[in-house]
Amino acid sequence: MIDDITALREGWSEVEPPSPDAQDRARAALLARITETRATVPQERRSVRRVPGWAWRSGVAVLGAAALAAGVVAVGGLGPASPPAPQAPFEAGGPVAQTFELAAVHAETEPFAPPRPDQWTYVELRIVRGKLAEDKGQATRETTRSWQRADGRQSAVQIDGKLEVSTESSDLPQVMPPQDYPTLAGLPTDPRALLDWLRAGSPSGKGDDGAPYLAIESMLRDNVLPPGVKATLLRALALIPGVIRSGEPVDFDGRPAIAVGMVLDGWRREDILLDPTTHEFLGSRTVVVEDHTTPEGVTLKKGDVEVELVRVAGKVVDAPGRTG
Repeated sequence: MIDDITALREGWSEVEPPSPDAQDRARAALLARITETRATVPQERRSVRRVPGWAWRSGVAVLGAAALAAGVVAVGGLGPASPPAPQAPFEAGGPVAQTFELAAVHAETEPFAPPRPDQWTYVELRIVRGKLAEDKGQATRETTRSWQRADGRQSAVQIDGKLEVSTESSDLPQVMPPQDYPTLAGLPTDPRALLDWLRAGSPSGKGDDGAPYLAIESMLRDNVLPPGVKATLLRALALIPGVIRSGEPVDFDGRPAIAVGMVLDGWRREDILLDPTTHEFLGSRTVVVEDHTTPEGVTLKKGDVEVELVRVAGKVVDAPGRTG
């Protein structure tokens, strides 16, 4: 099989830095090559790295952006994925697959140096919450800063300006989705193998793609990943039926973005947001797609954006508390 990066370089002949036209021609050449090669390559010929030997923690559900925002607002259990809306539906080689392939190519070309075991990964998120948070008296705007030591045995978080560092652990955390760099770096490098593994280990059952989708969304948003792992996660998303893409750019944190999402529980869509030009991952959000009243009596209207999680920074630093 022709390597994706080789195909990209063949279509990108200009001397660096390339012009926008050159980038467009390169993307077009890559997608044409993908269509020709990936559909004909037998699955058994694709390389698969050994899956890490840890499992899902019993009873831990993977929730979407609304449940994650502050770890307080739960928007209901993770039900089965709903049928896609009649716009840009999943299809092999269709708009969703092309969008995630372009995002994967961008990820593969991002500069990256693996962290030393004594270094830390740093992620900063800006959170905007809606009616559910207002009903509970929670802050509607917040910035979170978190650190994970690269060996996976210690973490830190900044709360109200104060840095809190966890006690060092002798073992890697057994959580899903994974948060430690050693486990993340050891994920399968074949998209279908990764998705099959997530499906098989999902607490909600092998037939439900909601949990794998949200696990991948969380891994992209909340970690600093090797380029190959990030690209594999994006390509795995392209294999999930029921994922839909917005027909036009949407407003995300005051900037245009491509929204690619999945409807869960029949009333909310969990979106992954990408830059419309570079296809860089920008963050995620929860959008109400059908009027819904929560058990607590909060009425949510179609079109409400309940949570925006904007990825502000993701980098390797030398110590917790440092941001650069």
